[in-house]
Amino acid sequence: MQETAKTPERVKCVDYNNQTETIGGASLSPSKEPVSLVCGGSRGLSLLEIQIIPKEDASAAIPTSPSSLKHEVDGSKGHNQGLHSGQEGQGQKIGGGGRPGNNTSRSGQNSPIASTGEAPLVSPCQPRFANFLQSTDKKVLVRNRSMEEVVQKIHEGSTLWKVRGVNKWFHRHFKVDMDNMCLVGESKKWWSPGGGAGSDGPENAVPLLEITEVREGWKTDTFNKVSSHTEKMKDKTAGGEEPVLEESKCFSVIHGPGGRDVLDLVAATEDERDAWVSGLSHLVQSVKSLHEEKQYDVWLRKQFVEADKDNNGSLNFNECCSLLKQLNIKMDKTHAKKLFNQANTSKQKRDGDQVLEVGEFVSFYHTLLKMPEIEKLYKKYASEKSQLMSADQLCAFLQKEQGLPNYDANQATTLINEFEISDLKDQGYMTQDGFYHMLLSDMFDIFNHEHQSHVHMDMTQPLSHYYISSSHNTYLTGHQLAGESSVEGYISALKRGCRLLELDVWDGDDGEPIIYHGHTLTSKITLADVLRDGIKAYAFEVSPYPVILSIENHLGVEQQKVMVNLMKDILGDMLATDQAPADITSVPSPEELKNKIIIRGKKPQGSEVESDDDDDDDQDTIDYIDSDDGAAQTKKLACYYYKKPHKPLAPELREVVNVCEGKKFTTFLDAFETYKCVHTPSIGETKAKGLFESSPDDFIKFTERNVTKIYPLGTRADSSNLKPYPFWSVGCQIVALNMQTEDKANFYNDAVFSTNGKCGYVLKPDILLKKEPYSPTELSDRYTKIVRVTVLSGQHLPNSVKKGDIVDPYVQVKVRGHPLDKQKQRSKVVKNNGFNPVWNETLELSIKVPQVSLVYFSLRDESLARDPVLGLCCIPFRSISTGYRFVHFTEMGGKSLAPAALFVHIDISDK
Repeated sequence: MQETAKTPERVKCVDYNNQTETIGGASLSPSKEPVSLVCGGSRGLSLLEIQIIPKEDASAAIPTSPSSLKHEVDGSKGHNQGLHSGQEGQGQKIGGGGRPGNNTSRSGQNSPIASTGEAPLVSPCQPRFANFLQSTDKKVLVRNRSMEEVVQKIHEGSTLWKVRGVNKWFHRHFKVDMDNMCLVGESKKWWSPGGGAGSDGPENAVPLLEITEVREGWKTDTFNKVSSHTEKMKDKTAGGEEPVLEESKCFSVIHGPGGRDVLDLVAATEDERDAWVSGLSHLVQSVKSLHEEKQYDVWLRKQFVEADKDNNGSLNFNECCSLLKQLNIKMDKTHAKKLFNQANTSKQKRDGDQVLEVGEFVSFYHTLLKMPEIEKLYKKYASEKSQLMSADQLCAFLQKEQGLPNYDANQATTLINEFEISDLKDQGYMTQDGFYHMLLSDMFDIFNHEHQSHVHMDMTQPLSHYYISSSHNTYLTGHQLAGESSVEGYISALKRGCRLLELDVWDGDDGEPIIYHGHTLTSKITLADVLRDGIKAYAFEVSPYPVILSIENHLGVEQQKVMVNLMKDILGDMLATDQAPADITSVPSPEELKNKIIIRGKKPQGSEVESDDDDDDDQDTIDYIDSDDGAAQTKKLACYYYKKPHKPLAPELREVVNVCEGKKFTTFLDAFETYKCVHTPSIGETKAKGLFESSPDDFIKFTERNVTKIYPLGTRADSSNLKPYPFWSVGCQIVALNMQTEDKANFYNDAVFSTNGKCGYVLKPDILLKKEPYSPTELSDRYTKIVRVTVLSGQHLPNSVKKGDIVDPYVQVKVRGHPLDKQKQRSKVVKNNGFNPVWNETLELSIKVPQVSLVYFSLRDESLARDPVLGLCCIPFRSISTGYRFVHFTEMGGKSLAPAALFVHIDISDK
């Protein structure tokens, strides 16, 4: 049954002072100090709660915006003292808390600061599993007592309006489920899932780990539409019943893969809204900051809770066996019963049967997790007598096995202190468990952690020397012909590190430019909303390096002028307006263009209106469905082709187009003779494939100097993508992808752009920059590398959804890059074991052009039909770490499958 929309009571419109909010507790550094009880009650808190519920520490108060919670908890009234002065820049940013450089609402009025309120009583937090995760003394402290109250408030929950459209408002009770670390929306309707009459059944649950942002105010498509409607209805509804929306009470929870799902909410008061924004943001940051082993235990806890069908906090032996089967563990029941009885230290019984509580189940589970390869490796370097590993012995392991010859004992001691979970670390020793946790950490990932976490490449070379993470039709969230256009498309792309965005601009009916896929059934959004709520607010949130706005200009002269003015007014100093010198020989570097927005488009050459004589456009033909034809069909599209008429160019475009000037591409010969370094052509997929096959050497020569964009066929109506790596292999900087599509192209793209701190720019290899001799048509063994991948074992492999049984896993390793390097190797199959399969098998790859190669791991389940893919991992060759490493798997869309992983040994040598 569909939920019934309600309208809230009429409220007075108050503007919201948009400011970015920060939290000081986001760093979450471990501490050896004891942690006091922070939520009352007689029990001790679990480590998980200690890590996410704050402890009073006035010396490290949480900096907040003036709109944040205005009192601190001391059991009585209080003011938010000491939270604003001298606190700027501390902690981590709560994503998208405001529009940079804009401290006013849309009406331009400053928001008043709310007055101090009465602090509510703080009731004890008592999750069901009080003693969970108490196996370590690493306690992460969160600063400031006031945040404790906020967390408690949202744990108890409150009734909010959920907004889905102009006339779609729903009252729902929301709270944070501290047991399962998720945001839960509940309804008291008798038909709500999981509840009878009058009960609160969960309407939906959003795991905190899947929340990408908590956003204040009107900064989503739904709120933009509702707020526009509110503005239009103000005069018409004076004294009527139509509700008026307050921006100061609105917030949005962005979640799901790629941040594509949005939950728009309205609180009863501004203080309540601020409590939700600051508290939820704090919890999300805290949960995401947990060490790998903590997230692993959180995963175990989730499995326990899901298996506990009657919610009594325990599992009997048969329930444990059922859960083990779900976790891909197949073992003898007699042996399992013996380990079960050993784990049941409390000897608790239920209905006469022994049962395990969650802590006992974790112990039981860990006794099953035996990795003989790691045990053997540990014993090789640990003391034979004490079976412990000292700093010197750990240092020897790192130097000999991990390719870290400069590692010293002091650095090894630091690792012991970080990863050892027993008190032996105080004596300078690491146990086998600590060794295992260390190997599971980011430092020992097969994908070089330094490359992922830091910008390590030279950023001072010309822009043309870099691959640039690029989006095609950025505004679309789905189908090319009938999908939704959304500001969220731009926000999502920017938060993924994308640095080139596309804006298809068309004349709007009210004199304001709009963005949509012209002559199709896609919805429309305004250029102003995109510039203000998407690009300005998020352009430099994850990377300081330049953002390029690629303009597909379908505007008349007057709205071209409007577009230029909007860019100047909204983007302000972010917009790069300095004109390129007439004698320029190379484009500026990403370093020189830091925190600047570059406009890429056609540029008129004079001060008068000019005709755009070039046919060059990222869509030479625009496909669309006529309204009489109805919806698009998957196989046969009723498509027409609309040739873009030559439109005059407004001279004002000269003011914003500079170092990325669009120019039609005909041939390489013409380009070598007529192109300046600032000219950036767009080449369609079909033509680019032909050039790649016929003239790869010329392609490399051209892209060494000129930024070149490759875009997909217009007939890809389903938003599918072209393969990017062939064009990367000849130096193409911009391969525009439909980022809303979860496919291999985006999977490869994410891997390539993870290798330089995810900043959106990756320096091309020297062979593509004339710094080393290279011809893609005349390969030798000059650069050939032999890669030996010894697949040792696996752990916690995912189930096969298609097969529905314990998996029979095997490993494929592929190479993609230069056409001659395309190859695939696979391991043997391990029958009936997804828990801890052992292969001990070496796969060998010979790669002629490793500089442009991707190594692609695919974990599969042997079956009678097509073998299902269980997990994926892709690493640019330049970022592969040698030695003993873990390969951590994700889904195609990038969602982590932790704790699923392979334990491998990597060796790379010259041929």
